[in-house]
Amino acid sequence: MSFEEKFYAVLREQAEAGGRGWQQDFAVKCGIEQNALSRIMSGVTKSPTLKNVAAIVDQLGWEAFQESVPTIRRLGPNAPVEAVEGQNLPRVPVLGSAGAGEPHEFWSAEPVSMLEVLPQYDKPNLVALTVEGESMEPTIKKGSIVGVVPPDGDLMEGGVYLVDVPPFGRVIKRLKIGDEDTLELISDNPAYPPKSLPIEQRERAVVGRVVWVWQGV
Repeated sequence: MSFEEKFYAVLREQAEAGGRGWQQDFAVKCGIEQNALSRIMSGVTKSPTLKNVAAIVDQLGWEAFQESVPTIRRLGPNAPVEAVEGQNLPRVPVLGSAGAGEPHEFWSAEPVSMLEVLPQYDKPNLVALTVEGESMEPTIKKGSIVGVVPPDGDLMEGGVYLVDVPPFGRVIKRLKIGDEDTLELISDNPAYPPKSLPIEQRERAVVGRVVWVWQGV
């Protein structure tokens, strides 16, 4: 997002939060004419003066216009949240999206984009997928990107996996072994009920293990 886009986005957010009378009060705090502020916010003034822009930025604080740094974390219960920043970071291919709710076909022949991660989160055969749906919230928020590696042996009870649900597509769920030889697909969001697959299908159904979550801004 450019500074210009961020500038107007922050102003709109402030106006919505401030409600009626906000423009007048804010203009007084900035030391600028209310009419000038109104014309800036409405887009009538296409090129506001540097003096007025500086007054607005000074009043709101520079931090309001700065982009937050993306974060990444593993899925363990006490895993730290780390800022993704630095030079020459490893890049992971984003191959589309996966469901977190209803199954969603994600695979693409070529990466949709490349995602920078911290070196300690880069693993062999790692791919990234954008999460569609809310069933794994709050653990994995809608729109987050997850890192997925191939399954490595026995399933980890309660682990989060990428599961193929024919003929619909692939979904991200927490896995548990059911009482009746079933593989239970559990959502962290209680609004979504569990789903079951025959346990004999697990080798074909479980196509990846989720190892981290990347959250943008």
